[in-house]
Amino acid sequence: MCRMFGMVATTPQSIAPWITEVEPSLRSLAVADKSGEPNPDGWGVGWYDDEQDCPRVVKEPGPAHESPLFELTAREVNARIALAHIRRSSGTARRLVNTHPFGAGRWTFCHNGHCSRERLVSHLLPKFQDFLEGETDSEVYFALLLQHLESATDPLDALRGAVHEVASVGDFTGLNFLLCDGRRMYAFHYSTDPERHSMYLQHQSGRELVASEPLGASSWEELPNGSLAVLTPTGHTLASLI
Repeated sequence: MCRMFGMVATTPQSIAPWITEVEPSLRSLAVADKSGEPNPDGWGVGWYDDEQDCPRVVKEPGPAHESPLFELTAREVNARIALAHIRRSSGTARRLVNTHPFGAGRWTFCHNGHCSRERLVSHLLPKFQDFLEGETDSEVYFALLLQHLESATDPLDALRGAVHEVASVGDFTGLNFLLCDGRRMYAFHYSTDPERHSMYLQHQSGRELVASEPLGASSWEELPNGSLAVLTPTGHTLASLI
């Protein structure tokens, strides 16, 4: 099923509280999420330093809760914008190229759900087909989003067009994603089973958070199915993509 976390803040912040310290944390969801199932097939963290537009990404294709590097990364990342992912494979191998988040230039992306890789590949222009390195549907989904973003001036129009194209080919369960350009984060929730592929938001002073499940004991607001949240350091706005 995969689980995700994202943060956008006004000043550099530690991500450790939500990654390893609260209960539940992203680490504990790697052992068992709300379905009772583990997410053991890889983990990754992407973040942006103030000095550069392109993100830094650390990831491994093994279980987060068994990884010393996961613990170290959680402690050491101090950033204004960061996203993290723990993976439950839908059939593809535990390989680094199949592990989220995926990156291209200034963009980072992670996905929760399933869509049709085979059908979507044919929708990609050759330059975006050449971008693919692994075997996952998620990477193809990311490539299609990038293809739309390159051809449209308005990011919301691009994302709406891409999501409609993915949905139109059918054979999908969840199209949840976190997508970041180093300035803002786009958090999208859409699924045939919204409770299974859930998404929640939390507003704090100087900080916006998003997660697949509420992390810690504080209250979170559910992102409605079909909605996109655009997170900036000072707040978030909602738009309908479906």
